[in-house]
Amino acid sequence: MNSAHLYRWLLFSIFSLVFAGVFAFFAAMARTPAVRLFPVEELFRVALVVHVIFAVVIWFLGFKAVLWCYCAAGRGSASSRLWSYGLYAAVAGMLMVAASPLFNARPLLIDYIPLLVHPLYFGGLILIALGMSAVALAYIQHSREAKLDLPSYTMLLTALVLLVTFLSFFSSAFINGTNYRALVWGPGHIFQVASTLAMVAAWFILLRETLGKDLDSPPVRRLLLLYLAVAMLMPGIYFFPRFEQFWLFTQAMMYGIALPSVFVGLLVLRALAEQPSLELRNPEVASLVYSLVLFGVGGAMGFFATNADLRVPAHYHGVLGAVTLAFMGATYLLLRKLDIPYSRRAAMLQPHLYGAGLLLIISGLFWAGMQSAPRKTVEYADSATSLAMNLMGLGSVVAVVGGAAFVGVVLLALLRASR
Repeated sequence: MNSAHLYRWLLFSIFSLVFAGVFAFFAAMARTPAVRLFPVEELFRVALVVHVIFAVVIWFLGFKAVLWCYCAAGRGSASSRLWSYGLYAAVAGMLMVAASPLFNARPLLIDYIPLLVHPLYFGGLILIALGMSAVALAYIQHSREAKLDLPSYTMLLTALVLLVTFLSFFSSAFINGTNYRALVWGPGHIFQVASTLAMVAAWFILLRETLGKDLDSPPVRRLLLLYLAVAMLMPGIYFFPRFEQFWLFTQAMMYGIALPSVFVGLLVLRALAEQPSLELRNPEVASLVYSLVLFGVGGAMGFFATNADLRVPAHYHGVLGAVTLAFMGATYLLLRKLDIPYSRRAAMLQPHLYGAGLLLIISGLFWAGMQSAPRKTVEYADSATSLAMNLMGLGSVVAVVGGAAFVGVVLLALLRASR
């Protein structure tokens, strides 16, 4: 795989974050009592849907392709048309999704993935899924041509789990039709297995390339197979009655991800603890540390979450923010590997802003959830909840600044490199 493919997928990923960041700010300010950006709650819902789809679906998918390009470097031919066709389809799909709010699409704030009900939106998602399937198949083909190191092996498992996700989505569409909550519930949970695996691969890459720590061993590889086993078993849940499927998918994800992740996280934590010192001014190291902290804190919050209040978004903002921070750290590493210069001063601060902002966000959301504050609303009855949500709003501002700094630093570096 040549650097041109890696460069293009990096651009795709960064532009998905541009959309995610803009709509994240809109949604957060609509929720912040001191600001109340939108007078109409429907606009808040549209902003929230678009933010989520770009922040936790399209960005995560794009960076999986980035990691596949990196891991496939120097192995086999880079001429496979699947890499190019997959990118073209994904770009077209992303533009369709971005344009769908302009066509009076109806927002559905459903779990696990919110939706806009419009053919343009669904067509865009299908194109992205087809494009990513092509790239996943291209990586699997490359993986047959050489011995895999630990990150490459982890990304092979990611490719397999992602294909299971897409097959589950199309199967769910056939089974559930326009029952949108049931449509996305199963595939959404399997997708989180793929995203966790990609985050773990980014951890392994950062540990090896930045700190000189290689965790490769047969027990670690067997541990990672648990993620694949869980993902392969999850589609079987569709054979159960529908009212049981929601609970079973949740339990499968909770324990199927939590159990191997605890051990992987402890291995990474031990590798960090063995360092004489951690250079937290290095954005690669800082991103890794914040990612590990957020994954641990956000994961722990999940065991206290109930579906009715804001402890649920506290949980998933923590764990999904951890994935994003791992990808941010890997991005700085890739820029270094590609000899693309970027602003070191801004990059030195960026992970701290984004990581600290997310910690404030999940603290505010969890605090409000402890006051039984409901999800998916902008109305809060008591002063304690309003204070907690203002803390969330402050964290959102800090995190948006950190996210914008990341996008600005990387996008400027990539555009300068294209000249």
